[in-house]
Amino acid sequence: MSQRLLAGVRSHFSSPKEFFVRYGLFFVLAILCVYFWYASPFFMTGRNFINIFVSISVIGTIAAAMTLAIIGRGPDLTVGAVCAMVGCIQANLVLLNGYPWYIGMLAALGIGLLVGFLNGIIIVKFNLAPFIVTLGMMNVVRGLCFVLTNGLAHFINIPQLVFLGRERWFDIPVSIVVLVVCFIAFEFISRKTVFGRQVYACGGNRVAARLAGINVDKIGVLLFMLTGFMAAVAGTIVVGISGAALPQTGDGYPLDAITAILLGGTTLAGGSGSVRRTFLGLLIIGVLNNGMALLNVQTYWQVTAKGAFLLAAIILDSLQHRSK
Repeated sequence: MSQRLLAGVRSHFSSPKEFFVRYGLFFVLAILCVYFWYASPFFMTGRNFINIFVSISVIGTIAAAMTLAIIGRGPDLTVGAVCAMVGCIQANLVLLNGYPWYIGMLAALGIGLLVGFLNGIIIVKFNLAPFIVTLGMMNVVRGLCFVLTNGLAHFINIPQLVFLGRERWFDIPVSIVVLVVCFIAFEFISRKTVFGRQVYACGGNRVAARLAGINVDKIGVLLFMLTGFMAAVAGTIVVGISGAALPQTGDGYPLDAITAILLGGTTLAGGSGSVRRTFLGLLIIGVLNNGMALLNVQTYWQVTAKGAFLLAAIILDSLQHRSK
């Protein structure tokens, strides 16, 4: 019996690299938690963990949807600019022009869908690289943010517009509830729906997927629309947390989301990845940022650490792609 069990373990983990790919993130997260627990008495507290989840709620809301986009088509770099556009549109319509709050909210969510739709249409109709198209669209949207606000910050205190970022249910911030619901929903979509299986098929081989009867172009457009919409939801959370509309909001959001996604094992080549493992990569980034802040590490070193994790994620992505 013991020999059979040992043989099963050996066959399950054929190499140290395979073991690291599957369970390395758990060890990294555990090591970070143990170290920061030892280094700071404030780390292992319920309030601090709520702070960690609030801090990753914006990036996580984006990353949950972008995981599917990367699996099926490619990354979306407009998400940070869309987050900024949400606040700018709400400030312009509600504060400066006197429209009701729900008009500002609907317009903000609609702009996320519109930007995603435009990204998807341009990418699939002209067969262009998502990275290039969304990079250009990011600058267009960012420029419009400055146009709408004249480059100025506008403070927003309307309860309905700041609800997602400030409200609490049973002493749990609503932003955390949104984060958890997003990951559960997109994990379900990716694993249990026809659309999810089609996304993996399109990312693995678009020609084969097209021959199998899948509308590859439609899937691509829908993926970017989903990402744009979730970026708008994340922007609503940002408005609630900060209480302000800033045209420069979200500059680093795309790279932060991509870092979490790559750390989770999703490959930029497409066709493979996991939403739930993206959540694990997101937790690592959140714990690292929180722990370094508790230890009063300078912001410059925090940026350096995130850059190092991005490089590690890219190397991991390369190793996975080569092994396949």
